[in-house]
Amino acid sequence: AYHGPAFYPDGRVHSPLTPYVVEQLRDLAALNSELQPDVFMKIGASSTASTRTLACFATAPLELGNHQHLKQTLNLFLGGDAAGSTPFDRDTEAAVSGKTAGWAISGNPSPVEAEIAAISPSLSFIHYGTNDMQMGYSYGSAMPAYYENMAELMEILIDHGIVPIVASISHRGDSQAANYWVGAYNAVNRGLAQYHQVPFLDMHLALDPLPGHGLSGDGIHVNGYSGGACVLTAEALEYGYNMRNLISVEALDRLKQVLLDGVDDLDEPGKPLEGDGSPTDPFTIAALPFTDIRDTSTSTHRNLDLYSGCSSDSNESGPEFLYRYEVEEAQAIRALVMDLGDADIDIHLLDATGSESGCIERGHRFIETTLQPGTYIFALDSWVDGGGDERSGEFIFALIACDEGDSDCD
Repeated sequence: AYHGPAFYPDGRVHSPLTPYVVEQLRDLAALNSELQPDVFMKIGASSTASTRTLACFATAPLELGNHQHLKQTLNLFLGGDAAGSTPFDRDTEAAVSGKTAGWAISGNPSPVEAEIAAISPSLSFIHYGTNDMQMGYSYGSAMPAYYENMAELMEILIDHGIVPIVASISHRGDSQAANYWVGAYNAVNRGLAQYHQVPFLDMHLALDPLPGHGLSGDGIHVNGYSGGACVLTAEALEYGYNMRNLISVEALDRLKQVLLDGVDDLDEPGKPLEGDGSPTDPFTIAALPFTDIRDTSTSTHRNLDLYSGCSSDSNESGPEFLYRYEVEEAQAIRALVMDLGDADIDIHLLDATGSESGCIERGHRFIETTLQPGTYIFALDSWVDGGGDERSGEFIFALIACDEGDSDCD
């Protein structure tokens, strides 16, 4: 059986805990014996700071409905000491309404560092994206900073030996234009979790089938059951906060099984990413959303320099990685690349030849278009600046299907 990094597929609320992922998580958890195995921290904005997220498990009697199997996990963490309260009702320093991932890691100490120092947690929920989307002149322009901030936030936690649990953002009922971009922001969240092989919690998927997608009247915040947001009966789970609380406790339960109870895996290994990123064997994009984090400085391929098919005079003679995508019926897509530090990785859409002359479209960050049936190659290539410096380095590449009605992808 395959034993290597797990691909985090669409269509499941909890990312797979394969034997390989469990090994990585145990190695991470072993880094710091000072951390408390029964304490988690909460990092986020208004919905995370709300007493309707997790806190009510500590302040109201447990009503678990068909989820009695979660009682043991709830009791374990309800017994955790988060500076005098439980981790559930702890008033976290790392979640404040209206804030972004950049806020969480700013200052000395930053809110995240202050909270770690206060409660020594072994796990951490992270939920950002909704406010972060608003931090640019467009949803696309706000994304590079979001990626950098989330990447740094996760590095901080991992350096401390804390296991991050990364949640996706839910629908934007307040703005159709914003809602079109939710998938791209969630691809960044999924990609970072997948890269570090830590849990990804697809809240968007879990809330999608609920009435009104589990949203409250403002279209941004989720709604809660009148009998309490931590009630897990069938009736209560028609509401956003209740479903979020259920899947959050499920995530804790899954981690408890593999980190504390000695369970070696909860999911099958799955399949490896096919290909090696070379011109002869590009990585294969088997399904959307697809996301991958790599470093072009580790690539030995420098076959594509000047993308003549796109009438480009940009010097892309640095190392590149290639990805192949087969399209069976016309599909509107958004492809994106974000890079870190001095890296400058550009994205190129090529025809099946994978050649410079086969360049169809290129972008510094995004390509938004509709692909007709056929084979396509995406080239993620390192720019070379006027001084001859190769700007290779780490990047995230994501390819997602655009929502119906998103005219940017026509």
